[in-house]
Amino acid sequence: MNHSESGPAGEYAGLIDGQSPGTLFVTDARGNILISNEFTALTIGIPLEELLKYNVRDLVNAGYYSDSVTLKAIAAKKKVSMVIRTVQGFNVLSTATPILNQEGEVQLVVTSSNSYPGEPEAKAVSSLPPSPSSRLRRQPRPDTDTASGIIAESLAMKQIIQVCNQIASYDSKVLILGESGTGKEIIAKYIHRKSGRWNGPFIPVNCAAIPADSFEYELFGRESREAEAADGKKGLVELAAGGVLFLDEIAEMPLDMQAKLLHVLESSELRRIGGTVPIPVHCRVVCATNRDLWSMVQQGQFREDLYYRINVIPIHIPPLRSRKPDLVGLTSSFIAHFNAAYGKRYMLGADEFQRILDQPWHGNARELRNYIERLVITGSAPSGALSDEDGMADVFALDHFIGRNRERAGSLKDFTALAEGRFIRQTLDEYGGSAAEAAKHLGVDRSVIYRKLKKMEEVLGRK
Repeated sequence: MNHSESGPAGEYAGLIDGQSPGTLFVTDARGNILISNEFTALTIGIPLEELLKYNVRDLVNAGYYSDSVTLKAIAAKKKVSMVIRTVQGFNVLSTATPILNQEGEVQLVVTSSNSYPGEPEAKAVSSLPPSPSSRLRRQPRPDTDTASGIIAESLAMKQIIQVCNQIASYDSKVLILGESGTGKEIIAKYIHRKSGRWNGPFIPVNCAAIPADSFEYELFGRESREAEAADGKKGLVELAAGGVLFLDEIAEMPLDMQAKLLHVLESSELRRIGGTVPIPVHCRVVCATNRDLWSMVQQGQFREDLYYRINVIPIHIPPLRSRKPDLVGLTSSFIAHFNAAYGKRYMLGADEFQRILDQPWHGNARELRNYIERLVITGSAPSGALSDEDGMADVFALDHFIGRNRERAGSLKDFTALAEGRFIRQTLDEYGGSAAEAAKHLGVDRSVIYRKLKKMEEVLGRK
């Protein structure tokens, strides 16, 4: 396998400073792998798409793993941790956490690892594809920061946390970009907590919530009208002294205020409304937006000079739909949180878990959190949420299936072979890979199963 060609070109670009991603499995109660990631496949030297066809027991029997913490967790019905050695020489400290149904039976198992103990760690890191900028250093790796509300199971989020750790000690301006609900304020708070200003205030400002005529007053404050009057007011910039000023939705700031903010950032001082004496500014400024600021600059809706001033260190948070490992971690975290908050014992079923994985989550972590809260309270999917409205989901799924197979099949015969093969494979998955059980369910001889799967592989091999 040529690792440099697997996945996106930049997949391993962020693996610097000794930071390697964690492995991840999500399996059913039989040990069939439902979800995994590129790094897991890398540790045993097979393509990810091939790995997803395996049962973890098969991987142990084939010598890819020395043992299976997943199978031990299934047998024990409780969390199990142990060091597993892979065929590629990785020593992986893995933890398997079973998800039980209301009867106490295992439905799913989430197995992950975030550390590589002892001497083999050096081999694990050195086994990664080299990067020209790589300089290996041993540093603690912040994988899941529950104190700050960050779930970082995906490689993308691990890279973001690594960047935050590197820049936290400097006062450079940071611009956090990402869709609504991706956790931009959480990242800003993480930077604050990891910086030398951790004991100073964190002052969040939602620029979209401040009326245009109140902006200057809110940010810069007002000088007392008379020498002994008490009607003066510190602005939010002054209140952030010694800490971090977080300007969220910065794209919504009026143009005239953008000019005044630019002056403050360049001179590191401000004047209150009605004041004449400049006041030094002693805070770090972190901005965030869910809009395309550069497009706004080109359209004259945002000042170009301010754009360059605040965009010293850009951090882009990908949407949740492109970070499946984080989706798994957030779902588990939210369920645990709301079970504790409401005194519930809700357990996520396999079908519901699959529905969650299949959704686009355009509201990202905020939408997922609200959905899980309703799920825990009601014990079932919220009315209208993720629903199959008017049966149209089945139509869309069928259209997608036909379109996907038409790309592969040049004739009706080939299309039929692909459709039958994929349906048989799905049925095999439902019966734990047992051809006898699948054949019985489909009402055919077991030899038909193998023949039609072989025919599908032949069609795929010609394309």
